[in-house]
Amino acid sequence: MELKAQIESGNLKAWQFGALSAISFGRHLYEPLLYLAGSAVEVSPVPLNQGERRFVEDLKAYCDTSPMLLEGKELYLLRNLSKGRGVGFFEAGNFHPDFIVWLVADGQEYISFVDPKGIRNIGAQDPKIKFYSTIKEIERRLGDRAVTLNSFVISNTPSHEMQMLWGVDKTQMLAWNVLFQREDADNYIEMLLTNVLSSINTSVKGST
Repeated sequence: MELKAQIESGNLKAWQFGALSAISFGRHLYEPLLYLAGSAVEVSPVPLNQGERRFVEDLKAYCDTSPMLLEGKELYLLRNLSKGRGVGFFEAGNFHPDFIVWLVADGQEYISFVDPKGIRNIGAQDPKIKFYSTIKEIERRLGDRAVTLNSFVISNTPSHEMQMLWGVDKTQMLAWNVLFQREDADNYIEMLLTNVLSSINTSVKGST
């Protein structure tokens, strides 16, 4: 009842009752986002898992510092819906990234699909990993100079483990837009947004 009262009053704050937590982030397109530890109650839509929750909280913490990187820009976050209802990509094996980060700067829209996950059991050639490149093909087909598309995997598996499994170093993984949530906890959000703002709209090439 307390959470319901906060929502109805428009004065939603961070809230927790037992294993259930409500996350308030004004830049998300709807509130609250729910995190559930365990399965004591049923939540619909499916609650955030631990990696997703941490991403939302890290993004909120970064935005709350009013960084110069976001000065004069608009940032919005949207949690993607589940398969069959949300945004999915046939080109990547029906991949449904968990979040959409929408950044507007100087008339350009940067739309990034972000998926926090453990990647220990995912191969280096998995369509979800290679989607950083595939999405640029989709961007070219879209053909809109004002829209830039990107994709990121936010790994909670350490890079040294993935280096042994994939046989490539961290520099290569970062080039594939695989960021590391734990070991780069202090700067992976800024790394993501810096990458987004420096990305080039491939539909412009050869169009002038």
